[in-house]
Amino acid sequence: MIRLVSYISIGLLFMLAGCSEPPYFEEMKTLEESEWRANEPVAFTFEVSDTEQPYDLLLNLRHTEAYPFSNLYLFMTLKFPNGKESTDTLECRLADERGMWLGRTPGDLVDHRILLNNRAIFPLEGEYEVAITQAMRVDPLPEVLDVGFALEKWVPEN
Repeated sequence: MIRLVSYISIGLLFMLAGCSEPPYFEEMKTLEESEWRANEPVAFTFEVSDTEQPYDLLLNLRHTEAYPFSNLYLFMTLKFPNGKESTDTLECRLADERGMWLGRTPGDLVDHRILLNNRAIFPLEGEYEVAITQAMRVDPLPEVLDVGFALEKWVPEN
């Protein structure tokens, strides 16, 4: 009986150690027909109330193993509560030099969680919108299933 309690205690400790704070914002959107058209940005809306809190901005991407490229170029447009906009061009590496996917590969799918911006601070309180557009030379971009966006509160390491 004591041995069973010890195993349960150890298991609970491992589960608690693996837990981290959930994202401040996270949303995933499924693309129709597993294609991402260049004229169809994927948009996400979120609220910011703390203008001093830094956040990590992350792209969540799911594609099949048949995705034909080792990278992904994006345009990311951030619309501020006052209506102003800022657009960045980003390159996301999806595979290494040998062609091995950098994301998790459950079955024939590949899941990526890619850091887009580290320790970003939003200067205004209110509603923001992020629109992510594929900027590859192929349109529509095949084998892309889901596109997501997440904000995680940045916490300094102790």
